[in-house]
Amino acid sequence: MAKELHYIFWFVLIQFVTNLSAILVEKIFVLPNYTVYVINIVLSFAILSALFYKMDNSALKKLIPPASLLFIICGVVSLCNGEGLYTYNSVISAMASFLITAYCLIFFYWKLVKDTKLSGLTNSALFWIIIGLFTYYTGSFFIFISYKYLIVQESGLIGILWRFHNVLLTIFCIYTIYGLTCKDYQRT
Repeated sequence: MAKELHYIFWFVLIQFVTNLSAILVEKIFVLPNYTVYVINIVLSFAILSALFYKMDNSALKKLIPPASLLFIICGVVSLCNGEGLYTYNSVISAMASFLITAYCLIFFYWKLVKDTKLSGLTNSALFWIIIGLFTYYTGSFFIFISYKYLIVQESGLIGILWRFHNVLLTIFCIYTIYGLTCKDYQRT
């Protein structure tokens, strides 16, 4: 397996384990599952930041350390305000989504514009996985950024937003599965 795909394996595993844990905490123990989702966000951000940092891209190597510091600062401030403990932490979720979307855009710019000798990009598993991540995190950003407003104004819409979020995660999975069937991946 290509070394980049190890990060994707860990990302998918974290999604599975934390989402299952959140369901168990809520349904069996009848406790709020906000902390489980914070763990999901932090681990997912760390894994994906490591994935993008390992790519041969000088722009990403320069962006990821300060972006990670910004993420940590936002996380600490929002946790100090009780988000993630007593309510859903939409701040840290939105920040992670924004930064990962930025990573994806830099990846696409670098691969499609700067790397002129590149051919067969769409035969690459990583290309399709990054498209899936881009779709998931870009769509999720708008869910997370509007969460606080909607919970106050139209709390009935939250269920619809989370169903849309699950559709975005399914789209990521479809792109990932498609990427793993690419010929370049099968030769590695």
